[in-house]
Amino acid sequence: MASPDPIVLPVATIDPTFPSVIEDVFSGAVPSEKFWISCYKASHPSVHAKIQAELDARDRDLVVTTILEGDLTLDRATDGKYLVSCESLGVSKTPVLPPSQEYFDVERSNSQRPQRITAFDISPDSSRFATGFLDGTVFLYSTTPSSSSKFGPAQQITPAIPTRGVARPHQSTATHLQFFPSSRVLLSAGADFALCVLPADLPDTSSGPEAPSTANSTRLLPARTMRGHTRPVTATAILGPGRNVLSTSLDGTLKVWDIPSSTALPSVPSQSTQPILSATLASVASDPQSPVDGTTVFGGLQDGSVQLFDLRARNGVVQTPATTGYGGASALAHSTAQHLLSVGSTKGLVCIYDTRAMSKAVTTFKRGEGGAGVEDLAFLDGDETRLVVASADGLPYVANVLPDGPSVASELVGGDCDPVRSVRVRNAEGGTWDVWSAGDDAVVRRWRV
Repeated sequence: MASPDPIVLPVATIDPTFPSVIEDVFSGAVPSEKFWISCYKASHPSVHAKIQAELDARDRDLVVTTILEGDLTLDRATDGKYLVSCESLGVSKTPVLPPSQEYFDVERSNSQRPQRITAFDISPDSSRFATGFLDGTVFLYSTTPSSSSKFGPAQQITPAIPTRGVARPHQSTATHLQFFPSSRVLLSAGADFALCVLPADLPDTSSGPEAPSTANSTRLLPARTMRGHTRPVTATAILGPGRNVLSTSLDGTLKVWDIPSSTALPSVPSQSTQPILSATLASVASDPQSPVDGTTVFGGLQDGSVQLFDLRARNGVVQTPATTGYGGASALAHSTAQHLLSVGSTKGLVCIYDTRAMSKAVTTFKRGEGGAGVEDLAFLDGDETRLVVASADGLPYVANVLPDGPSVASELVGGDCDPVRSVRVRNAEGGTWDVWSAGDDAVVRRWRV
């Protein structure tokens, strides 16, 4: 059961333009410039500071930062990260990480009227990503190798229209996107109750891009469309090499689909046919030729509980109790290596369970006072287990979970309080991770963590 008194984590926010401020001072474009930092914690007075950046009087290759007002500190680590501390709120040398890249669509990312991204995924090989929108369209783009300095201003990327793929597989909101293991096929789900299989081949621009126009976008036509749910689809998973996929829905059912025939096996209902808000694989079949046998799925229900679905037995057992007062289980992430399940709620609570004993949470935590919902979660598995949290307040962060936690490991800065709907993680070089996000400002961001 979730603790009645979850641990409250502090929030450290910083002017998202601060890397550009420091870059301008370093390059000599301006002699000095100011930016802000704010720290918050529920039931505590907030702390605000104004920072001035200027070149060191002796070492002209060094930008020094001075606190002009406010009771906090800003330090620079030897690896270039900037660390915020605020003793009164329990913020202890927390890295504030700017994105290494920001992707803007020339049509959809208008800062005055952005068309918010409602679904997102990055391919397993990190070569491409897909975004879904309220009008049911799906866009496909190639990724660009990062060329920005590690903690400097983000590399701003606006893909040319001829280099993107476009589909409209749904009549209303695209709710979920997932690449198949090959990275060349994409599964989309929508609020129109349908699932579609789309080609994810990128346009051939070897002969050079043509003049930008909407007509030059490559049209992606669905290879398969599957219908059977009676409410919006909320999550998907691909089983084995991809002959079968599963889906969950607000209609309270889990379905397994045979892709070649576009048909579904008999549905598995949730407890009391509650809407299923989220899902993640719990275990996978050992035999790829029989992907259903041995596969189990965690499903997050509307009352905040988590149900374990057994695809072979076609039944489900409730594993965790409801989180009274914290809303539904809107996001799930599973760490197989650490035997951990994280559950995010529509009112901002994060619960961590040991999957070997799920009757009681190992720990629970939240941030802020407004109860901003948890939109998505993703584990970073390594020597230390960390969790990326995307929230409706637009302040994504990385939390330490094990062995010491919960605590804020780093703040992911760059946005301007627009809700972050999706996060994905991929391995990068040197034991690091790429964290990707997308949300209501229609910008796709990438951090190196």
